[in-house]
Amino acid sequence: MSQPASSVRVDSRSRTAVTQHTRISPAAIQGLEVLSLPVTELTAYICSVVERNPLLDLDSDGFTVGFEDLPLDPREKDEWSASAWDARLPRRSVRQSDGFDLERLRDDCSQTETLACHLHMQLDGMAATEVDRVLVDAIIDCLDEDGYFDGSLPALCDEADLTLEEGERALRFVQTLLPRGVGARDLQECLLLQVDNGMPDAHIIRRIISDSLEDLAGNRTTKLMRTYRLSLDELARVRKAIVNLNPRPGAAFSQRKDTVYVIPDLIVERRGPSFSVRVTGEIAEKLIRRDEYEHLVAERGDDEARAWLAQKRAEADMALSNVTQRKRTLFRFGMYLVDVQYGFFCDGRAAMRPLTMQQAADALDVHVSTISRIVQDKHILTPWGVYPLKQFFSTGLPCTGGGGGLSSVVIKERIRALIDAEDARTPLSDAAVTEQLNQEGIDIKRRTVAKYREALGIPCQSQRRR
Repeated sequence: MSQPASSVRVDSRSRTAVTQHTRISPAAIQGLEVLSLPVTELTAYICSVVERNPLLDLDSDGFTVGFEDLPLDPREKDEWSASAWDARLPRRSVRQSDGFDLERLRDDCSQTETLACHLHMQLDGMAATEVDRVLVDAIIDCLDEDGYFDGSLPALCDEADLTLEEGERALRFVQTLLPRGVGARDLQECLLLQVDNGMPDAHIIRRIISDSLEDLAGNRTTKLMRTYRLSLDELARVRKAIVNLNPRPGAAFSQRKDTVYVIPDLIVERRGPSFSVRVTGEIAEKLIRRDEYEHLVAERGDDEARAWLAQKRAEADMALSNVTQRKRTLFRFGMYLVDVQYGFFCDGRAAMRPLTMQQAADALDVHVSTISRIVQDKHILTPWGVYPLKQFFSTGLPCTGGGGGLSSVVIKERIRALIDAEDARTPLSDAAVTEQLNQEGIDIKRRTVAKYREALGIPCQSQRRR
């Protein structure tokens, strides 16, 4: 019996499809990178390109310090006369607009007093005591930036060949120094060190700090009133006294390395009924291209030098173009922001409108990613303070009265105002705040109110009750 033959059919088909790919040139990528730089990093970028490219330089005419304008030490007047200065130093004066202030310069360069220096100064003014000075110095060296003792007292006593009892005596001595509360080992001890016997209700304050600090933080009013036999007014007075104590006595002397100082990239100033917009970054204004090398190469006629010069000229032109384009783009964005958020610049946060990055991109005829780079890590100085540029973009919630809705920033400010005006004995719940906002024409849900309240750092209803 024969088996049926099997066959395999292979079809070969070719398809042609047209696709479009967008490729960004290296010059455009570099321009976008410069645009995303905040003014603090822009300075570092300009300095780096000046170091790499001999055709670029900073026009120093604007910041030259005139030596003849500096006040002389009286002891040096005889040795250094005015004519001597003129003979030995170049005559360049400081422009009045630079605002050079020698006293301010000295103040800025002086070192801030630390907590350890402050405590050692107090020790120098004290008479001899029964505690060991070496151990006291070691304890002071073990204080953290908040003024707490985070070292090992047994280890310090062992190194100093002293008993633990002598170490406790030395620690108690440090705790008598100013500021009050310094040298504590935990929060409770820090607060107890600041309670004075002359304070009203001092014994009750000490008991609550020692035994019921968590109940006080959790606002368990009924439990505290029952435990310490206090009325609501008496508990409020005790609570206020404890809140006024300083949980970080050494913070005033702190010199944290991670402190970030904000320098605005845009400045909006009010001039009568209108506003002016200015892009900061003085060093960017001083970036120039020097042509001395071109004359030298032209005289020598070296082809290799000409090629090198052409490359450096192209890099210099690109850097100048990127810096100029950054300023122009930021200025356009600042003008747009003043126009679309005019109510904010006139009346403050309560008048901020909802705005999306896509709306800004459409208005400025750029890609939305460009708007993202514009606002990245940048700030603006307004008549109402310094704000991150990202804060001007927020979603909106509909209102029954129309008008395009309200910004989430405005609604948060309204929630804060309602809670600030509430009765501390009967604080508003999230549902009550929601009802009030709905009556004002704001279509918002209770869970959204709770989310905005938490974003503002406002405790819940039970923790706000006083």
